[in-house]
Amino acid sequence: MTSRGPLTAYLLSSTPNALKRATNHPFLASAGRGTLPKAQLSQWLSQDRLYAQSYIRFIGLLLSKIRLPTQNPTTATPQTQSPEQNAITVLIDALVNIRTELSFFEKTAADYSLDLTARGVRGDERCGTLFFCANRTTRAYIDMFMSAGSSGVSVLEGLAVLWATEVCYLRAWRFAAGCMREDGEKDYKKDADGGALRERFIQNWASVEFEEFVDRIGDVVDEMAGQIKGAEELEITRGRCLEWWRQIVWLEENFWPSVAE
Repeated sequence: MTSRGPLTAYLLSSTPNALKRATNHPFLASAGRGTLPKAQLSQWLSQDRLYAQSYIRFIGLLLSKIRLPTQNPTTATPQTQSPEQNAITVLIDALVNIRTELSFFEKTAADYSLDLTARGVRGDERCGTLFFCANRTTRAYIDMFMSAGSSGVSVLEGLAVLWATEVCYLRAWRFAAGCMREDGEKDYKKDADGGALRERFIQNWASVEFEEFVDRIGDVVDEMAGQIKGAEELEITRGRCLEWWRQIVWLEENFWPSVAE
C-alpha cells in the first residue's frame, strides 16, 4: 500500500487491531478460498448494493458543499488546481465508478444466478425475513453517510469518510485475494458460488486501478488537511476525523456476515 500523508497515515495507524478485524474477516477468507455459498453471497451482495446506492447520495451531498475559489483562467493548469477543484474531480470520478459498479453487480449477478434482493437468513435480527430491506449494519452505514454529508460537517471530514470506506474495502478484498492465491485452485467453477467471487468480484475489488483511485482520494484529504492553519485547529480536525474513522472501521467489521467454521 502506498504510504499516505499526515492525516490518512494517522488514521490508518490509530486502530491497528480493529482495522485488522475489519479487513481480515472470516467471510473474506471464505470468499478467497471459494467456500462461500451462493445464497450467502447473494445476501451480502444485496446489502452491498444498497450501500452503493446510498454512496451516490453521499457524493452528491459532498459536491453540493464545495465552493470553488476564483482562479485566473490564463494561468490555471492541472498542476495548479486548488484542493477544492481536485476534490470535485475525484468526487465526479467516484460517481462514474459507482455507476459502473452497479452495472457490474447486475451483470455478474445475472451471469452467476445471484439474487440481489436476497433476504437475510432466518434468525438474523439485523433484517426481517418477510421482505427485502437494509439490515441494521447497512442502515447504520446509510445513516452515517447522510450525517457525514450534512451541512454541519466539513468537506474535509466528508472526504475523509469517503476515503476511509474505500481504503477499508480495498484492504479487505486484498486480503481475500491473498487467500485466493494461497488456495491455489484454478477451476473456479467448482467454487460454492459457481466462481462469481474468484472469477469476477475479487479481481475487480482488489485491482491496481481501484488502489489508484483510493490513493487519489487520500491525496485530496491530505492536501486539504495540509491547508489548515494553527496547531489547535488541526488537532480538532484530526479528532473529528478519528471519530468518523472509528465508526467506519466498526461498521466494516460488522458488515461482513458470520460464516460457518
